Amino acid sequence: MESTDQAIAVIIGDVVNSTKLSSEQFEQLLKQIKRIQQWITAGGADNVHSIERGDEFQSVVRDIEQALRYTILYRVGIKALGKPFDSRISFAIAAKADLREAVSESMGQAFVLSGRGLKALKNERLVFHSDSSVLTDQFSLLFKYLDRQLSELTARQCEVLLPMLISEDGLTVSELAEQLDIATATASKSLKASGWTLLSELNERFIGEVKEYQRG
Repeated sequence: MESTDQAIAVIIGDVVNSTKLSSEQFEQLLKQIKRIQQWITAGGADNVHSIERGDEFQSVVRDIEQALRYTILYRVGIKALGKPFDSRISFAIAAKADLREAVSESMGQAFVLSGRGLKALKNERLVFHSDSSVLTDQFSLLFKYLDRQLSELTARQCEVLLPMLISEDGLTVSELAEQLDIATATASKSLKASGWTLLSELNERFIGEVKEYQRG
């Protein structure tokens, strides 16, 4: 066990209507969740994950300023599979935790806050909490709008967003078009329709506020 006073982020989620998925769709979902977790580990080698029963997932994130990007990556990555796929996600940032090899056995306020947040979700599909009321309050309303934006994305728009989210430094429109093998104009139009500029700006603001929280 590792006890830490440093702040960590915990992302926890489950798949909406997973019991209605066919066996083939469920396998597709499981592979995608594992890919997403690999992408998150590529962003931070100390980040660890779990998958429970195939439709519940959890990530412990050390590079906490990237927690929002990783959360959006989960949501968009799952929605990119098609109309039947979506998830509910709660994430939290808090200091002090007892981290064990099995993520499900780890403890700390970030685990408690994220777990409670997920249980409390009703019509919403995204929520954030922190041990800092200032940080929580700053993003409470913004994340309600973010949730609405993500819920309205099509699978195709999610496919276009994925490479942008995977790349921490971002891609140019030309690089994105090359990766997806589509015209630059098409990539540009799809990014605009998906609200990428606002998503990117929100993520940058989140990064800045979390860095301020860490200095606090």
